[in-house]
Amino acid sequence: MTAEQLNARSTWRNTLLFGSGSILLILANLLRLSGNSYSTGAVYLLFAANVALNVAILWDLCSHIRRDFPMLVFVISFDILLLGRVYIAFLAKDPDYLLYNLEANSYENLFSALQIVTFALLFVYAGYKLSAPLFFHREKALEKHDPSVFHRSQLTPLIRQISIIMLIISSLAFFYVLLQSILVVLRYGYLGSYTKDLDRSVPSVISRLSMFFVPSFAVFLATLPDRCQLRLPLFVYGIYMLSSLMTGRRNTFVCEALMLLIYFFLRDRIIPKEQRIFQKKHIVPVLIVIALMIYFLEMVAERRAGGSGHRNLFTALSNFLYSQGATYRVVQQMVNYWDYFNHQTSWQFLFYPCTEFVHNNGLLSSILGLSSLTSTQNIPYVMTNYNFGHVLTFMADPSRYLNGGGFGTSFVAEAYVSFGMAGVAIVSGFFGVAFRFFATMLTRSWPVLALSLIAIKNLVYVPRNFALSWVFNVFSITYLLYFILIYLAALLVSGIGAHLRRSRGGIVPFSAGGADPT
Repeated sequence: MTAEQLNARSTWRNTLLFGSGSILLILANLLRLSGNSYSTGAVYLLFAANVALNVAILWDLCSHIRRDFPMLVFVISFDILLLGRVYIAFLAKDPDYLLYNLEANSYENLFSALQIVTFALLFVYAGYKLSAPLFFHREKALEKHDPSVFHRSQLTPLIRQISIIMLIISSLAFFYVLLQSILVVLRYGYLGSYTKDLDRSVPSVISRLSMFFVPSFAVFLATLPDRCQLRLPLFVYGIYMLSSLMTGRRNTFVCEALMLLIYFFLRDRIIPKEQRIFQKKHIVPVLIVIALMIYFLEMVAERRAGGSGHRNLFTALSNFLYSQGATYRVVQQMVNYWDYFNHQTSWQFLFYPCTEFVHNNGLLSSILGLSSLTSTQNIPYVMTNYNFGHVLTFMADPSRYLNGGGFGTSFVAEAYVSFGMAGVAIVSGFFGVAFRFFATMLTRSWPVLALSLIAIKNLVYVPRNFALSWVFNVFSITYLLYFILIYLAALLVSGIGAHLRRSRGGIVPFSAGGADPT
């Protein structure tokens, strides 16, 4: 721990805020034990504890924002996706309809669900803080502006140029595949794209080539390009992000945007202050842009649902928090239908992504004699698989499920239904450690940094996703082989020409004098 973290002011603030939250949490549980007649008061005390602890966490992260920005983004994502509806229901809705708005069968069930979510957030934060010693030396080197901590190879400029070439080539195939998804949504509607078992066959060559688009951009960013080098790749990737909205799925755009935000914020930490993208004078404009972006995304959702899409800004922001916070109902419905689960086999919900991977991997499925798994909302699928989102929706509302609706899933619910609060602690704590790692990811080699960027856009969405699906999205055999091929190609080119000596080197961390190093 640094002296800054241990100064008296921070210690007093954390003691006051975390102490208040902890006392409220204990009082809420004591009141709950007093009987059902006190359950309403216990719920409101628990909500107050949640608010106090949330404020404490956010304040602590903001006080070291240059280092803790990735974790701050995750906590905000957690708050929006798992607590947004809770906050609107408690603070802006009729209290008489609290159970209805949060889809709780009773105040007892509401207390249980809210406490699970509250502890999940605390476990994430605990994992983040307790893992600090693992990254102490890298964090210290960043604070001292020590350039020796960075891994910069002579091959980096060539790797950057190869990644740009592959990005442009693979973008043609990628946009073709994306167009097929857009056409399906335009033809059958957003919900129809889930309920119909559609033939979405794409030529094998195009499908395989499209898989290099995402890792090519990640490798490009991992080489720390300068502003001039960023223009074309960012333009191409920006077209993809905007086009993804036409599929009706906003999460792709948001996760990609958050990944870029984290990357450029951390990158600012290693360049001269006058060259930084995010400075104090930019705080208000950035907040305005974020508010307008939320408004735009809410209008996309309105249009997707067949509405007019005309709302004022504040109503749109409130509706955004309420609608995005719908993931809370995954935990709430899990508590409501707790007795309906077979707890002898419920551990399989956490590992469903592993099952899906084995079934859909050509080599493994051939060896084990397994058929492929296609996630389609119908009775045969839900009765034979442990996809938590499908099972929970079918259990709570079969007609909604068969018509294409659903509650989705969440790592909190999957961990709890599989292994109880111990499962929540382990999974949540791991995510905290992961985001501590991301705080110093720019000091890593380009393959590690590229995988970290891919991981970030998966993990910022994990409050509304499978707990383990990110493993197979990040540590893909395709990605790993692609990185090896890029490295070998760079070695080959550097060995047969003098191109390397003429290549621009990107940004130079902690360059002296503040001049543009390139």
